[in-house]
Amino acid sequence: MPNPVFDDSDHLAEVHAHLGGGVDASAMWELAHEQGIKVPFEDYWEFEAATNVRGGTSGLSGLDAVYHLTELIQSSPDAVFRSVHGMLAGGYRSQRITTHEIRFNPAKRNRGGERDLDAIVLAAVHAVDRAVLEYPIRAGLVLMMDRAFAPDLNAAIVERAIRFRNRGVVGIDIGGPRPAGSGAPYSYADLRPLVERARNAGLGVTLHAGEEGLSAADPSPYIDEMNQVLDLGVDRIGHGIIAALDAGLLARVAESEVVLELCPTSNLRTGAVRDENQLAEIVFDLQSGGAQLVVATDGPEMIGTRLRQEHARLVRLGALTREQAREANARAHRVAFTRPLDWTPNAGLDQKVDVPLD
Repeated sequence: MPNPVFDDSDHLAEVHAHLGGGVDASAMWELAHEQGIKVPFEDYWEFEAATNVRGGTSGLSGLDAVYHLTELIQSSPDAVFRSVHGMLAGGYRSQRITTHEIRFNPAKRNRGGERDLDAIVLAAVHAVDRAVLEYPIRAGLVLMMDRAFAPDLNAAIVERAIRFRNRGVVGIDIGGPRPAGSGAPYSYADLRPLVERARNAGLGVTLHAGEEGLSAADPSPYIDEMNQVLDLGVDRIGHGIIAALDAGLLARVAESEVVLELCPTSNLRTGAVRDENQLAEIVFDLQSGGAQLVVATDGPEMIGTRLRQEHARLVRLGALTREQAREANARAHRVAFTRPLDWTPNAGLDQKVDVPLD
């Protein structure tokens, strides 16, 4: 039996996990019923099957349809609190994740403006505070813009990220489908003012790009998108696997030392890569080309995976050596936007303290 990539005591880092894909189906089912949300399934097991893509899905559009349901269920401060706390606590207990960043779009959880954006973000911040008190972890939130949103709504999300930057929000991202009726390339260049505003406020920047196009007859629009993202001077890129197809793009990634957040099983589930053989070739080429890689789940419950399994898959396929996988995990700890803990939870609670009553 081959040596495992990690010992049980090793600390893992998860820097690309979506809130909508990170909460187990039973918790989501109960949240829906507690809030009186009518779900289109009479039976729990039908609901469970509909909130994951373990059997695959019809590309990113199919994944987005699942997210639409989970985001609806998470559309209240209480649901956001419980979802964020559950991800952080479960991640530590199951995978010993001690560096954990959760990303989500607050404007997709306020029921079209019925809920206050600040209240949604504050609930997530409180959940981080609670989890950090209970477990020896460092955790942070990445607020997501959406490619289909109007510029003013994306700007409002960035403003919330800045407002809560000293309370647990550590970065910004953009994802979601492209505007209706349009395809690649999306104009990432238009995001420059928002990216610069976030960066000037001390936030990290990671943008989704380069996830699609590997099997396209003409991958150039997707390559163009990733070049635009590199032009913005981002810290990390969500996925970025299209770089394996273009030597010039891969050289830019390596030279800039922008970190690529790989989500192997997710790419298989959505059909972004054909099969494990193509996945192995892509990751091997990225590693050989000098790209800085980290490994993530994308959303463990929806994708049907665990972080340790992601590393193990890449080692099993020969895409990474055991040492390279361990270095990818160490890199994830280093490049996380989440700040190191500057205090020890529960420190000193065993000491007697006299408190004056007057």
